[in-house]
Amino acid sequence: MIEKVKSMILNLCENKEWCWKEHIEAVVKYSKQLAKEVSANEEICEISAWLHDIKKLKGEHEGHHISGSEEAGEILSDLGYPEDKIKKVKECILTHSSDENYPPQSIEAKVLACADLLSHFDIFMEFAYYAYALNKDSIEEGKERLRKKYKKAMKKIILPEAKKIAQPKYEAIMLILGEEN
Repeated sequence: MIEKVKSMILNLCENKEWCWKEHIEAVVKYSKQLAKEVSANEEICEISAWLHDIKKLKGEHEGHHISGSEEAGEILSDLGYPEDKIKKVKECILTHSSDENYPPQSIEAKVLACADLLSHFDIFMEFAYYAYALNKDSIEEGKERLRKKYKKAMKKIILPEAKKIAQPKYEAIMLILGEEN
């Protein structure tokens, strides 16, 4: 099941302008790592990680967690995945985006939400590129945009195990951006 979902998502990532492949692979990496550390269901965490941004990959950003949850359920149902597991994957995807209306409840949902945030620390240069090359920020505007982004990400990480992973990366990024902790 995981290989089928992975193949489908990697195909969707091809020829995209933004670094979707790198983002999703980082989310998968952190989901698997955190699942082990907090005794979450690794299969649910990994499948959720592969599918969490399916709607963004298809160009739908607003409410992607809501429509993505539904689409993931349809995909997994078509692949013959068990309904009880589909329900768990859908919950993870629905609650991964820090939407206050959909806070993560299960440990698997918390793993995905944190893994998504942790991935941002692995693609710092892509976010810097966005700020400077695409958004045309001045040096100081870009630094401020990036500081806000990473401060916000650190505040949203809810699992202590994930905070431990993020902390040294956060400190390094803040040092680069001219803000020492």
